Amino acid sequence: MRDLHALCTDENGNQSVPGYQSSRLSAVRPFGGKALSSRSTMRAQASLLLFVLTSVVACSQRVGFLKASRSRLRSWALRHPDSKVGLMLRTPRNLEIAFRLIPLLLCAGVALGQQCPTTDATLPVNPFAYPMSSDQYAVQYKIDGGSWVNGTTYISYYGKTDASPERGDAPYTRGTTAMSFVSIPAHADALVQIRVTMLPNLSTIAGGTFTARDHVSARPTPKPVKVETSADGTVQLSTFTDHSFNGEQFILWWERGANGGGVEGLAFYLNPPYPEPAVGKVKVVKSWSDLDGADISSYDTLDFEPQGPVPTAIALGGDGTLPFKVPDNIVNVFLGQDAWVQGKLRFNANQAQRHLYGPGVLDGSQFNYLNRDCLKPDGTPTDDGLYSISSLAPDGRLANFAVDGIIISDQNHAANDPFFSSSINNVKTLGWNSENAALRLGDSTTASNVFIRSSDDSLMDWGSPVTVTNATVWQGYNGGVVSLGWSNNSVGDNNLIDGLWVVKTDWQMPDAQSWDALSQPGPPNTLDSQNNGVIVSLMVPSTQYGQKSPPVFRNIFVEDPPQVLFSIKIDPSVDCPQDFCTAEFLRQSSAVSLKIENLYSPQSIVENSIGFEKLPAGYIANGTDTVSYFPTDYTLQGSMKIDLTNVWIKAQDGFVLPLLNPFEADWFGKVLTNGSVDVNYGLEPTALFDGLPWR
Repeated sequence: MRDLHALCTDENGNQSVPGYQSSRLSAVRPFGGKALSSRSTMRAQASLLLFVLTSVVACSQRVGFLKASRSRLRSWALRHPDSKVGLMLRTPRNLEIAFRLIPLLLCAGVALGQQCPTTDATLPVNPFAYPMSSDQYAVQYKIDGGSWVNGTTYISYYGKTDASPERGDAPYTRGTTAMSFVSIPAHADALVQIRVTMLPNLSTIAGGTFTARDHVSARPTPKPVKVETSADGTVQLSTFTDHSFNGEQFILWWERGANGGGVEGLAFYLNPPYPEPAVGKVKVVKSWSDLDGADISSYDTLDFEPQGPVPTAIALGGDGTLPFKVPDNIVNVFLGQDAWVQGKLRFNANQAQRHLYGPGVLDGSQFNYLNRDCLKPDGTPTDDGLYSISSLAPDGRLANFAVDGIIISDQNHAANDPFFSSSINNVKTLGWNSENAALRLGDSTTASNVFIRSSDDSLMDWGSPVTVTNATVWQGYNGGVVSLGWSNNSVGDNNLIDGLWVVKTDWQMPDAQSWDALSQPGPPNTLDSQNNGVIVSLMVPSTQYGQKSPPVFRNIFVEDPPQVLFSIKIDPSVDCPQDFCTAEFLRQSSAVSLKIENLYSPQSIVENSIGFEKLPAGYIANGTDTVSYFPTDYTLQGSMKIDLTNVWIKAQDGFVLPLLNPFEADWFGKVLTNGSVDVNYGLEPTALFDGLPWR
């Protein structure tokens, strides 16, 4: 397939048109190295010709390329007379068929430069089937001094399902990196005691059960959880829920060489009571057969419950690969304790509030990560491309929802379409890879008492107003803990984050700070890991963020040194939607206002950025540009006003200082600014993390 590589590259072997990816060619072997019959040869030639056309379309982003493609293809074929592709394309009839088929390909949803399936991960040979009981930890609990109860402890392994295959850029090990989790029913003002036993599968690898040398603790460390390591090798934890308890989460932390809580994770999900639905017309679902072909038009509630004491999947569609369209008459969906619903849920727009709740699991592990960007002929996502909770509404919104208690596990794409006018409480998400983003929060939405482990953006604070309280985040190797936005449509007014606990971060990039934007369309990748950080903006020129009532982010605790703490920037668009990547657009002014209060973090590994990116001389704004409209360096225009009050930074030697002026921010906080930026520093006599919901 080197012939096609030459077609889409210049005489030096460099990419000649945007959207072409030589990695696509290595996976296409239509002839397979075998001797073919004449009929097989015709089918193979048709397959190869179809691939040629797809590659032509993928290589057609440069203005005028498609118009000139007929002569270009023919001249290229004449220069390569011995190639199979050249042989076919020198035939006028084949060339005519090719160009008549191109519009059909475009109408069939072949996206420019898009690869489907992707080749950025390796599917497991023998994928695991969930639910799976943890082979690393056993958990028992008791409430208010009662009897010990065996908790049902599940486990999810990185790289062991089609939904979360192994990626080369992930710092995880297939079949070793894992997270166990257990749901514990509690109530307000309760004493919760937990006992953790390390199972032989893990203790054999780690070299024994828990010892005092493991420095076992619970994260977030400011939360009142007492931890003791017993002489018998178990760990005892105890905590009290408060009078307003409505869900709480924390993780077990221990360190022993290559093993520990950061590799073999364990999360505790403390839940308020979730009684089974008893009001309304309830349809109990214990298997797919209860829904398949059933008339449920007379019901208003679906109650998913386990079949018995041994958890088994309720596999939607029979194999767990169905995005189930919840009928409009169903306004309540309940996932009971130990209910494991395998599939996705889709909802139409509905004026009535819909309630999706309960302590059960919505598991997306049977979908294919490599197909996450695939489209149907009408341009809509395939089943693999849908999010775990997705909208059937024309605007793609999930409006008027109350989501409470559920676990969204092992999604192959993102967790949800954006919620609007909704409340999210005690929701837990687990997504292992990039593009496994967590909670998209639109206008008039609240999120409280949530737990997120994600390797993409975790809290997408994109609406206005949005309120987030008591959020615990384990940030994976990619994405922002808090994303302010990727475009110019984030308003931010009246937004509030109060209580953000960053218990672990797995970033390894970026390895250096830079204000220089990379020319479109790359390579190198124009994103350049700018989306990695605790508070991140990829907003673009013309943004007006926080201009009526600046958002307030307060009571933020970061456990370990983050790669980047702040990346609050105005950048050129990395996605390049129509009209965004032009010189005229990039010269528009922006305004950003944000207040950050009561933040504690170790020093970041890389310098932090607050300000405006610079377009270096010669910057190419769009892949269609043949010349640069920026002959000299150009800093994006606008103003930022950022308040940093009670921002405490811990040095590697344990010394802690507040940031009180630009000198300390630069020297100690590693905070750099660029462009018209006004950062106000302050220190107020307010106790750090005082008055939070869990106190």
